[in-house]
Amino acid sequence: MSERFVVSQPRPASAMPVVLDLGYLRSRDLPVVGGKAANLGELIGMGMPVPPGFAISTAAYDAVVTTNGLSPLLDQAAATGNGAPARAAFAAAVIPEPVATTIQAAYRAMGGGSVAVRSSATAEDLPGAAFAGQQDTVLGIQDEVALITAVRQCWGSLWSDRAISYRRQRGFAGEKVALAVVVQRMVAADAAGVMFTANPVTGARNQTVIDASTGLGEAIVSGLVTPDHLVLQRGLSGWRVIEQQRGERSIEIRESRSGGVEHVRTEGGEAPAVPIGVAKHLARLGAQIAAHFGAPQDIEWAWADGKTFILQSRPITALPAPPSRLPGGRSGGPTEYFQIRPYPLDATTWTPAVTRAIGRMVPLGTSAPSFQDMWHEQDGVVASFNASLSFRPTLDLALLPFRLVGLALLHDPRTWRDDPILQTALARIHELETVDLSQRTWADLLEMTSAALALPMEIVELRRRYFPRTLLAMLGLRLVLALVDRHDSFGALLSGIDNKTLEANRQLEALAAAIRANPDLAATFATHDAASISSALDATAEGRELQQALALFLAQYGHRELASPLLVSQPTWRDDPLAIVGLLKTMSQTDAAPTHQTELWQVARDDILAQPDLQCPQLRAAFLWCLDEARRFPPLREDTHFYLTTPIPVLRRIFAEMGQRLVEAGILERAEDIYHLRLEDLERLRKVWPPPALLQTELRALVAARRARRDALRHVPVLPPMAASTTTPPDNAIAYGAPGSPGVASGPVRLVHGPAEFGRVRPGDIVVAPFTNPAWTPLFARAAAVIVDTGSAVSHAAIVAREYGLPAVMGTRDALTRLHDGQEVTVDGTRGLVFAER
Repeated sequence: MSERFVVSQPRPASAMPVVLDLGYLRSRDLPVVGGKAANLGELIGMGMPVPPGFAISTAAYDAVVTTNGLSPLLDQAAATGNGAPARAAFAAAVIPEPVATTIQAAYRAMGGGSVAVRSSATAEDLPGAAFAGQQDTVLGIQDEVALITAVRQCWGSLWSDRAISYRRQRGFAGEKVALAVVVQRMVAADAAGVMFTANPVTGARNQTVIDASTGLGEAIVSGLVTPDHLVLQRGLSGWRVIEQQRGERSIEIRESRSGGVEHVRTEGGEAPAVPIGVAKHLARLGAQIAAHFGAPQDIEWAWADGKTFILQSRPITALPAPPSRLPGGRSGGPTEYFQIRPYPLDATTWTPAVTRAIGRMVPLGTSAPSFQDMWHEQDGVVASFNASLSFRPTLDLALLPFRLVGLALLHDPRTWRDDPILQTALARIHELETVDLSQRTWADLLEMTSAALALPMEIVELRRRYFPRTLLAMLGLRLVLALVDRHDSFGALLSGIDNKTLEANRQLEALAAAIRANPDLAATFATHDAASISSALDATAEGRELQQALALFLAQYGHRELASPLLVSQPTWRDDPLAIVGLLKTMSQTDAAPTHQTELWQVARDDILAQPDLQCPQLRAAFLWCLDEARRFPPLREDTHFYLTTPIPVLRRIFAEMGQRLVEAGILERAEDIYHLRLEDLERLRKVWPPPALLQTELRALVAARRARRDALRHVPVLPPMAASTTTPPDNAIAYGAPGSPGVASGPVRLVHGPAEFGRVRPGDIVVAPFTNPAWTPLFARAAAVIVDTGSAVSHAAIVAREYGLPAVMGTRDALTRLHDGQEVTVDGTRGLVFAER
């Protein structure tokens, strides 16, 4: 095809190309060429056998609408649902000569001949709105005149009554859609059909379902035949057919020699539409396509002269959720960190930076999935977690014990705070915090982003160096406890250890104590809601002094996350001090529980030392060494987490500056809309600021499309629901999980879904939460016990609960739905059980 049709050629800022070669299109071009064309370009780019062709961009559609003054007519059709006048107008419309001649020239450049002309809507393939069959497809076009007529028909089909109704039902207004057209070499198919790369009935992601019939696939799509039906399942040896049903084929649709298609009567016969080998080949191609797009696909295919062709691919809609296989067992793994769907900017900056860094922790014998492998994305938006991922063992696994021992001998966890890696990283972050961003170029801001994104790798390197000795010590400690039958002492032995989370909590307790000690301040917090406390404090000298103390607290600890340490799009304590004010309101109403359970761990230690088996000097010495080294793990884990989040405010400040500049450039409506862009989108502006008009248009369209995609996904869980345990809870418990912190406590259940509900907690409540992070832990000083649906004995909640002597049960999966507010329960944190009070 001539270079003038190649999308990678420089585009003039003043005009969008009318014709674009399919081979150069990618998903970023969806606003210009629609979902069908953009996906075909992606398929060609990954080497799939796609018939050649070109896309007629929405510029042609817009030119016809403008030239013929059709906008009022289209608005009327969108409002009334009657599209007949609009369709008639497109059929009679004048097509500007440059548009018509460009389309005809592109057709000649591909050699003429028979082509398929397919509609490609720009709102196409959004979740729950596949737009399948809503616009026209015209087959067997064989000359330039018929091509222009077919293009008119496709444009008009955007305004069929059916298409208008479909869009209105799904919230797509008329002005939000435009139509591109795909012109593609016709395949004279011996057989064709549809393939689903996941079972649309059961949701099984390891199965592919293929419907096949002889002739063109339109016979299946239009329901004229009952196709052959095959279900294939992927196993260790490849794909195998697990179900096969013979169809009924009395009609074939084939291309007519004179143009168009014809219906041909057929005997059908006993032979399958395609051989089993072809079906397996299709399944392999489908798996590659689904992996590329990051979601199960609905694929149209054809088979001609012994070759397979991929004609179309789009996400499957309304697919049942697969059984949950979240890594980490009852701990829930990602569930602790991804209660909120990552934005595109999360998914291309901070989140993968952290997950790549975490990957450094696991190369000692396993292969960790990348961030891209962890998620299914749709048009640049995270859609769902990949429930089938796993950490795969490597040949290095046999070397793991030796490497752990080597690192344990080389690095003493008592010295990790003095490691130059930490000091250098923190100095760099401090330098970035003080930069005047308004004086920096766009390229400078991108370089600062890269500098901030380097810190996770350095912090995790500290963990890689200093964790091994503590982990081996904890393993040894568990072995000793198993020997003396004191498994339940593990949590107590790891209590009474200070860390940054407890340090921050003590500072909050000091502020709460100052409020209680001053009657005026106490009255202000008691009589105002959290949102109005700040303005009330400004009215008095004592209030302003407290505000200053709170500002100092936030300056030191305000980089901590409210939602997830992996999402830079979500506010920190400093961004949303209202959450901290709400905590102070709750904390100021009662005295705090005692912290630092120093006696608890010493009592547990002495109990172990008194066991007969521990009278052996060597075993006694081994126990004390393991205990001493294992007790270095909680502060090492908590405090490296504390430092890991220090770049988040820096990145949020950079992105806010970038977002404001994009608002001033007319690209974004709000600065926070920058989170709908990906890092590569921002990189495109590195050398072209201010951005040219065409690039502005593309970025606006990307933001709109991704916002719509995210909105359409709002009812789709980003993580598959954790299946409720089918095991009967032991000892008549009503919920159970992993022991997190020892002890037994009773009280009323208080369901807390997030920081906005912190104010509901009253002294003596049993706090039940979906997950926790450091923002939750100040509540523990008021609670009687904690139950968390995710997490384990080394999670934040468990570590801090042990310091407060608070019973905790972790990883219950469904306690938040199983229990109800006010229900009286008893929590046994030692055994990980929850009982109903009689």
